[in-house]
Amino acid sequence: MKILKKTYYLLAFCLFYLFKLVQSNIYIAWDILTPGKQSNPAFVEVPVILNSDTGLLMFSNLLSMTPGTLSLDISRDKKTMLVHVLYYSDEEQIQNGLKEMQQKIKRITG
Repeated sequence: MKILKKTYYLLAFCLFYLFKLVQSNIYIAWDILTPGKQSNPAFVEVPVILNSDTGLLMFSNLLSMTPGTLSLDISRDKKTMLVHVLYYSDEEQIQNGLKEMQQKIKRITG
């Protein structure tokens, strides 16, 4: 039963991530194709809720693969990560989106 649950969470995460990847690519393409500057780059400190190194590795790699975000640094105690975002508007929205991604990874990695 546990393996079935993990498989379900993995598939759900893959679909979630693919949706976010397509969405961010559309934002980047729209920004390139339309006149004017719509990007608003910023650095955001994100609290890390992942306990495993595997989960942390997945999170930082997935952030870096998504256009518009890049993981830059993690604190020594692995409690915060410095993330560069290309479209900064509402820090709470960014924090919630990254927390949601971490929660989905946590369900997979335990």
